[in-house]
Amino acid sequence: MNKLLLSILALCILLTAHSQTSAYWQQRVDYSIDVSLNDKEHTLDGFEKITYTNNSPDTLLYIWFHLWPNAYKNDKTAFTDQELKNGETSFYFSSNKDRGYINRLDFKVNGMAAQTVDHPQHIDIIKLVLPAPLLPQQTINITTPFHVKLPFNFSRSGHEKQSYQATQWYPKPAVYDTKGWHPMAYLDQGEFYSEFGKYDVRVTIPKNYVVAATGVLQNAEEKEWIKNRKLTGKNNESLEQNTKKKVPVTNVESQASKNKKQSPNTSHPSKHKKPNPHQNITGSQLPPETKTLHYVQDSIHDFAWFADKDFIVNNDTCKLSSGKVIEVYTYYIPGSEKLWKNSVQYCKDAVRFYSEEVGEYPYDVVSAVQGPPSSFAGGMEYPTITLISPMPSEKLLDNVLAHEIGHNWFYGMLASNERKSPWMDEGTNSFYEYKYMERKYGPQLHVEEFLLRTKAAQKTDQPIATPSEEFSHLNYALSAYHKTAVWFELIEEKLDKDKFKELMQQYFQQWRFRHPQEDDFKQHFSKALGNDTDSIFGLLHKTGILHPPLKGWRIATPFVPGTYKKYIKSPSQQLLTIAPAFGFNSYDKAMVGGIITNYKLPPSPFQFVAVPLYATGSKQFAGIGRMSYSIYSRKAIRHTEFFVSGSTFAMDKDENSEGKAFYEHFRKLAPGVQLTFKEKDPLSTVRKTIQWKTFFIGEDKFNYSTDTVINNSDTSLLKNISVSKESRYLNQLQLRYENMRELYPFDISLRIEQAKDFVRPTVTANYFFNYPKEGGMQLRFFAGKLFFTGSKTNSKTFANQRYHLQMTGPDGYEDYTYSNYFIGRNEFEGLASQQIAMRDGGFKVRTNLLANEVGVSDNWLMAVNLSSTVPSKFNPLSILKIPINLFADIGTYSEAWESDSEADRFLFDAGIHLPLLNGNVNVFIPLLYSDVYSDYIKTYLTEDRFLKKISFTIELNKLLINKLKREIDF
Repeated sequence: MNKLLLSILALCILLTAHSQTSAYWQQRVDYSIDVSLNDKEHTLDGFEKITYTNNSPDTLLYIWFHLWPNAYKNDKTAFTDQELKNGETSFYFSSNKDRGYINRLDFKVNGMAAQTVDHPQHIDIIKLVLPAPLLPQQTINITTPFHVKLPFNFSRSGHEKQSYQATQWYPKPAVYDTKGWHPMAYLDQGEFYSEFGKYDVRVTIPKNYVVAATGVLQNAEEKEWIKNRKLTGKNNESLEQNTKKKVPVTNVESQASKNKKQSPNTSHPSKHKKPNPHQNITGSQLPPETKTLHYVQDSIHDFAWFADKDFIVNNDTCKLSSGKVIEVYTYYIPGSEKLWKNSVQYCKDAVRFYSEEVGEYPYDVVSAVQGPPSSFAGGMEYPTITLISPMPSEKLLDNVLAHEIGHNWFYGMLASNERKSPWMDEGTNSFYEYKYMERKYGPQLHVEEFLLRTKAAQKTDQPIATPSEEFSHLNYALSAYHKTAVWFELIEEKLDKDKFKELMQQYFQQWRFRHPQEDDFKQHFSKALGNDTDSIFGLLHKTGILHPPLKGWRIATPFVPGTYKKYIKSPSQQLLTIAPAFGFNSYDKAMVGGIITNYKLPPSPFQFVAVPLYATGSKQFAGIGRMSYSIYSRKAIRHTEFFVSGSTFAMDKDENSEGKAFYEHFRKLAPGVQLTFKEKDPLSTVRKTIQWKTFFIGEDKFNYSTDTVINNSDTSLLKNISVSKESRYLNQLQLRYENMRELYPFDISLRIEQAKDFVRPTVTANYFFNYPKEGGMQLRFFAGKLFFTGSKTNSKTFANQRYHLQMTGPDGYEDYTYSNYFIGRNEFEGLASQQIAMRDGGFKVRTNLLANEVGVSDNWLMAVNLSSTVPSKFNPLSILKIPINLFADIGTYSEAWESDSEADRFLFDAGIHLPLLNGNVNVFIPLLYSDVYSDYIKTYLTEDRFLKKISFTIELNKLLINKLKREIDF
């Protein structure tokens, strides 16, 4: 009996302990921070006192700390790695003076020195080892001085000249919750997770700066001074009218300057001393050139402040439906008056909207700050304050302000783990942002839906419930933001608007100032959703679209204005675009016609484009066309495309003795298939493809004959021309590996071509070496071999000249697959004759007036090509925004290594390269070259040698940049 009673008692104790352990809890972290700005050195010196309360059931032996300014310390941080993955190299190549860090830390816990341990991977995380264990429900005081070098504003925190953005700027404990510690390196794509507490912050700054900060400003005189800065200069002339002049000081500043010999334009030149940890910094202790501003705010988990000498400040009060009145401030830079003139009203509209839809705004102030031009695109939220990048329109400003102010609810008060579940703040907030904009401006176009449907169709989208750092750059915006907003619309539609609103308000009241996670949100809605709970929440972990599939079809054409706009507002499954088209070459002359295509976003599996043209020169029809069918998969072969393309144009012209024109045309039909392989990492910039093409080419050929005509005593020869048709084929297999990373991108391709008389394997590799400041060097390597089938004969060699490997600028005839656009494909005089194609050795000097061109091989050839950008400060054409590159080519070929050869074994050329129209037109000016090229130029270019030796390419395949190609197949 006693044993039974003891067992029951023990079980009760265990159950009670389990119940206590599993109950929700969260830590509390209160801050008292003194910080001063040195605007000469762009540094902060601070002292921090943290009151850490352990509300967990666990005894803590250490506390993880975030030292996020160290993310900018060098190019080996998680921030740098992510920036490179997302195509940004500005920080990687930045100089030390533009980087940042935090140091001079000296932690004490309850007055006792405490040791720190570096994180094994990240320099912006350390472990503070507690001198004594921190028991449950106990509190400790942690103090440390700190020094921060503010970086240039590469991400959220830093400065641009003397405009300051102090965010993620102080040592900060990581969150400890039921899942353990959450130390996280700073990332640009991926936000934060922090403990709630009270902030008491004093900012010491040069006196002529305006500061915008989290929380309530305690300095009454500063509030009055800020309000007086609304109007400036003589006769209240607005700064907008005076943006090109020196910005005048306010009346308050003017009066102050009369009492001083020197205007306080910068901080005191003497070095800042380390703040006294036992004494607050007050104005009486500081040089007269500075001021100390005091901010207080409870129930927040972060603190940010911004400073600029030129801020224009607008201020008003906002009365909420409960009768509560809050202060509203907006801060913006000169020149933005028109755009920001209604910014206070936009902020008031947003606060009232979210207060009515979700729950009343609990703080006493809300602020919005315009960031400098270097600011990220969009905005960034902090408790009671948001930073907004420069906006192009008032409507977009209103939109971004609403979104960022809305984060006071979803991030600020409902503080989920944004790094693990970005949808819980960004997506939820986007849902309300969409509501706000629709209520204010009517139905809105969401381009994100087009892109999401495109990514989903191509099987490259990612589920909503993906951690932020695991998203590709585009998917982060499409899934974490837009798709989540659509998901919320489904829930709202399922429950009806009133019930949904009620549940969201209850959720807010239950979880505000806490850390709700995905399971908490699901549990809150499960009773209302009933049996649909799992299926609806299961959508968070699935790919694909949530809106219904598109149906129907539409025609869009510029001949009927507004048709494309209608499609954008109401997209259909099929879109047929009909538009005019134009073309030109030396033989067809001007060509007019149309383009008919169903290409669109999102793409259809079957796509086609046809461009029929009527040639005013040859008086015949010409044009191009392509059709394809795509199969997408999430398996090993991600994309299978079957395609066929075709084209026909005139390629030469001649006249007989009677002046009648004859034209040679080509006709090309090229069916094929391409396989694109899937990469395991959605963030991968690698693309691996195999492509097979067969070219069926028909070509016209001039046949000449002469007739002898005797008139009286005169004898003349009449030229007769007839046109015959020839045909040929070429099979082409290409294996390509491409890494479109922003830093040092490269690709390598193996191409094997086969025709009647030969097999032609070639290898081409490209590598781009980025320069730290701007531009870089392109390195290209080529190697090729020509194998003749059967015995090699002179007739075979002669018949296949256009396929020979070359170290001379190839002309239109040598574009044997007709894959390049040539103005005059077979011209030998004039500008059109100076166009070349980029293939094989990649040389820029032309020798096409010779029967046997220079540097041509029917065996093997190797070459290296270099092209380097010229820094803009050394570029005399930079004022015209024309870049200059330097190029150099060197190569060798089999014939030069034969025992009886007298030719130079290595040939070279070098000169100036002008990449125009984003590299679609390239002009090459050879300045140095081998003697054999020099002899050719002296012999055959007897006039205007400098101009005639210039060559150029037209490459219409460089319209898409790598960043876009990474995410979407085109």
